Amino acid sequence: MNKGHSWLVLSYKVPSEPSTIRVRVWRTLKALGVVYIQQSVCVAPDTEEVKKKIQSIKRLIESNEGEALLLEVNKFATHTEEELVMLFNKHRLAEYEELLEGCKNFLIEIETETKKGKFTFHEVEENEAELGKLIRWHKKITKRDFFLCSNSAQAKELLDQCKQMFSEFVETVYSTEGKVEGEITKD
Repeated sequence: MNKGHSWLVLSYKVPSEPSTIRVRVWRTLKALGVVYIQQSVCVAPDTEEVKKKIQSIKRLIESNEGEALLLEVNKFATHTEEELVMLFNKHRLAEYEELLEGCKNFLIEIETETKKGKFTFHEVEENEAELGKLIRWHKKITKRDFFLCSNSAQAKELLDQCKQMFSEFVETVYSTEGKVEGEITKD
């Protein structure tokens, strides 16, 4: 997104009971990638998807005896917008760092299993599940990476490396087990 775009500001108040509504609202907003500027006041870039979800959250709050005010802001002061972008990127940076750590651990696991010669279908299943988690996690982060955080490219590169290394591991498992992936054998 370029500078000078529009924003959404949601200010809300939910009843303290039941806490499930408060938790649901908070989780949904965090998953969207909003930034809280004060308690129960959050900001997000005005995209079609974000606006649709925030409007849905607003309706949820109001239907549960809460209050919500959604503001559409065409432009903040330049300094404020720069601060907001830095704040968004700070949050994404932390998420990408955690993802990068997960990718590094995945690569270490594959290397360890390769050194030990643990070329089994069980290891393929375990690592496939872990790689799937990393891929889904990356997709969630990139979806809320509105301002292309500085280490987004690094995260994609390392995730691609994980995919490549896993693919090579799978090929080794199949060749070690004497089978070709997708081949039907008669036992």
